[in-house]
Amino acid sequence: MIKNQNFYKKLAVEAAKVADSKKAENITIYDAGTKSTLFYYALIVTAASAPQISAIEQEILVQLKKDGAFSLHKDGMQSKNWKVVDYGGLVVHIFETQTREFYSLDKIYADCKRIDWKPKEAKKPAVKNPAAKTKKTPPKKKAAGTEKKTPKKDRRRKTK
Repeated sequence: MIKNQNFYKKLAVEAAKVADSKKAENITIYDAGTKSTLFYYALIVTAASAPQISAIEQEILVQLKKDGAFSLHKDGMQSKNWKVVDYGGLVVHIFETQTREFYSLDKIYADCKRIDWKPKEAKKPAVKNPAAKTKKTPPKKKAAGTEKKTPKKDRRRKTK
């Protein structure tokens, strides 16, 4: 089966969603087809720690395999701050924060188009009867020390 650019775009969006589900940050998909003849899209994500980098990588591998996409190459197996997964038309970079800043791959792709991967938020339907949606406020509590005090009974034992 020959995979086209649209297939890899869908794959990149799916990988971005998977990374987001694993709490990755600064998730960006670049349309690198104009800069590279080797791949169409580059996905760059940031993780806070080495275990999170591994978790994101593993989840992307598992979920994309379910979609019928298998990685061609993985790099950074021993690295604790940068992993790369190559799917042919998609290259996924998973960085630790300082490593992403140091290598600045975002600058390389700065003139590439960014792909919107976040799901569109559905518009909230207009409320037909605003009076029906008003919140009922609980009764106000009296300020401390303002309630009536009842005298307590003397419970001491009286001795004869």
